[in-house]
Amino acid sequence: MIKIAFFWHQHQPYYKDNLTGEYSLPWVRLHGIKDYIGMALLLKKFPTIRQTFNYVPCLLEQLKDYEENRIKDWFWKLSEIPVVDLTEENKLYILDNFFSANHQNMIDVYPRYKELLQKRNFRRKRSRDVLKDFSLKDFQDLQVWANLTWYHPLVIQRESLLTELMKKGEGFTQNDKEFILSKQREIIGEIIPLHKQLQDLKQIEITTSPYYHPILPLLCNQESAKVVLPNLSLPRKRFKAVDDAKAQVEKAVQTYEKYFSQKPRGMWPSEGAVSDDIIPILTQAGFLWLASDEEILSYSLDIQIERDNYGDVVTQDILYKPYHVHAEGYDINMVFRDHNLSDLIGFHYSKYHADTAVSDFKNRINSLKKYNKNGKPLLVTIILDGENAWEYYPNSGLDFLSKLYEAITQDSCLECVRIGDYLEDYPPEQVLQHLCPGSWIGHDLATWIGNDEKNVAWELLEDTRAFIMKQTEKTSQSFQKDVIYNAYEEILIAEGSDWFWWFGDDYFTPHKYEFDNLFRMHLKNVYKLLNMESPRILDAPISRDYRRSVYTDPKRFLDIKLDGIISNYFEWLDAGKYNENRDMDTMHLTCVLPIHEVYFGFNVNNLFIRVDFNHDIPAQYIKQGKIVITFFYPHEIQISTSAIGEKPLSFKIKKKNHTNDREFHDISFNKILELSCPFSELDFLLGAEAEFFIEFTKENELIQRVPLRTVFGFTVPSTDFERIMWQV
Repeated sequence: MIKIAFFWHQHQPYYKDNLTGEYSLPWVRLHGIKDYIGMALLLKKFPTIRQTFNYVPCLLEQLKDYEENRIKDWFWKLSEIPVVDLTEENKLYILDNFFSANHQNMIDVYPRYKELLQKRNFRRKRSRDVLKDFSLKDFQDLQVWANLTWYHPLVIQRESLLTELMKKGEGFTQNDKEFILSKQREIIGEIIPLHKQLQDLKQIEITTSPYYHPILPLLCNQESAKVVLPNLSLPRKRFKAVDDAKAQVEKAVQTYEKYFSQKPRGMWPSEGAVSDDIIPILTQAGFLWLASDEEILSYSLDIQIERDNYGDVVTQDILYKPYHVHAEGYDINMVFRDHNLSDLIGFHYSKYHADTAVSDFKNRINSLKKYNKNGKPLLVTIILDGENAWEYYPNSGLDFLSKLYEAITQDSCLECVRIGDYLEDYPPEQVLQHLCPGSWIGHDLATWIGNDEKNVAWELLEDTRAFIMKQTEKTSQSFQKDVIYNAYEEILIAEGSDWFWWFGDDYFTPHKYEFDNLFRMHLKNVYKLLNMESPRILDAPISRDYRRSVYTDPKRFLDIKLDGIISNYFEWLDAGKYNENRDMDTMHLTCVLPIHEVYFGFNVNNLFIRVDFNHDIPAQYIKQGKIVITFFYPHEIQISTSAIGEKPLSFKIKKKNHTNDREFHDISFNKILELSCPFSELDFLLGAEAEFFIEFTKENELIQRVPLRTVFGFTVPSTDFERIMWQV
């Protein structure tokens, strides 16, 4: 007998702003009506197929928000607006974002949705270029299809009105759209009760992860990342928060009990990331077992898990059994995923015909039967995301999974099991005295630390956590307990793995800026809750993806006459240049913003800034508006002008924890604004990397920020600057 343990990991990051209650991205909702409900509904058709599902606690809470009609994400809000009321900005956002689904399996299979995608023409045109080509009917159909395509086929089959709308295909009405959206809440409301029902029937076991899905080994000891990668560059400020790791685990247990009325037996540690440090935390919280990847097992044993040319395991006596882990004086059981079989389902079988994929899987499993001679059945553990894979399969993976389950059911030598049940029936015999620190991605932790952007994020997190700890110690009587609790909660949210996943250039998403912004928003919320002004560095995107597409770098030293006009053609020719039309989101804005272009450069001693304004901006902007130049690196400092309409025009320099009332008059405004500031006044040393952004404010209200998604950057120059640039 071969025991197969399918272990589906269901996870989404925390999209909610706890201070406003707003949700940005829609993936909890859309995966809810597709994968979370569909995977469970399918199991009801195969009662002998037993499996394990992992639900991250913050996902459960977000599902509950949708179910109880407490929130609507931004995509939902844009979907429900009657097309006659859509603004131009709304339409541009819809054209850029309402095709966010697998084109082959979720758009091209529906003629009308495919027609709209072809009209959008992402490869060659911007949303503004095609705006006039989309009628109100097109927008209404697009609003509908962006939601309708996400319904799981099993939901469509049982809901006659959804079936009729699928057949209708186009010419949808506002009532059609309202029904599709309202039905989503109803379906989401079924997800948790259905899983609990399957758990109570003992068909599935439900496990959990740390509450906000942090990488536990990195919370406990960031040095653990260097065990596998000794040369990995770690943050300058080490983040260590064992208490946070415990809190994430304890909150997970509490949430699990709330929804499933029992204590969890097993845990999928976020991203399968383990180390010796986390074992005491998990065992003290009552967990009996956890899971990770085969490469963690291999490196922990210092034994190679061998595979043949077909990719099948040869050393089956190593991988296909549970282990007893003894670490830091504590004990827990572990199972390890078959990396190859899991990835075949997650990434490769979607390209095959369902029959071919199932046949290949069965052949691989059947090849293990010859090893099953010692009386104890082999445990083949298959762990992967239970949501992301199915977008790449035709029919949301329903055809493949149905035929796979049917094939297993018909084979008397195969049995699907819950992991906890197997461990009860066949307790592990071999002991691991040490766990290699790593995850299910490359058996290391480099996906979440070691890159410049990831390290910056950890340092910002450390600074914010240190701030709240200092405030609570210093003025413990000044804050109510719920304020401290809520502020600390924002730290726990920011510890989630997803933010660090998207920093750096490891992975691509068109929503990278949103993830960047969400991470910094949670840190800024700490300061808001404590009625403190947040550091300006938290206003600067961590990701640098857009920098080179938004502005050019200075090329030579500048010789500027501060007269507010372009004195000659060559005066600013070699400066760095920013144009609002090149900034990714500026083209989506329908109003005319004050700043049109920015130039920046320097000579050996001075920084020069030039701001060109749009000709059509209201006169009061020029009269009352101010320019604020914020440097946050190498240290926080601001250059703030007086009202641009004032005479004489001046600026002040404000340093962190120090106010300088001295006015500088090296500034002029006529047709353009020109400013010069000595590097010595900014305390910038030769060779320092400087980063800044510029804001236009009016009566302390922010009107515009440039660049929108990134920052300006330069190196304080030496006398060799021009020679170096010439060589480059």
